[in-house]
Amino acid sequence: MFPLSRLPLGKSARILSLSAPEPLRGRLMDLGFVPGGEIRPLYAAPMGDPRAYLVCDTVIALRQRDAATVAVEGA
Repeated sequence: MFPLSRLPLGKSARILSLSAPEPLRGRLMDLGFVPGGEIRPLYAAPMGDPRAYLVCDTVIALRQRDAATVAVEGA
């Protein structure tokens, strides 16, 4: 188990939990960041933040500090 912010580009993982405070937690869950879901980082901005993630067939940009609140396990 490790934070989503440490998942290498192109590697898939399974979401385990979210430790973000409300309302961010609710917003992430609405966007498909749910336990058991698959996620994959696709792209990073030139300075590395934010990164684009593929989750539920949708590409979503997320700041590294927010991605650090999502626990994943590598596939």
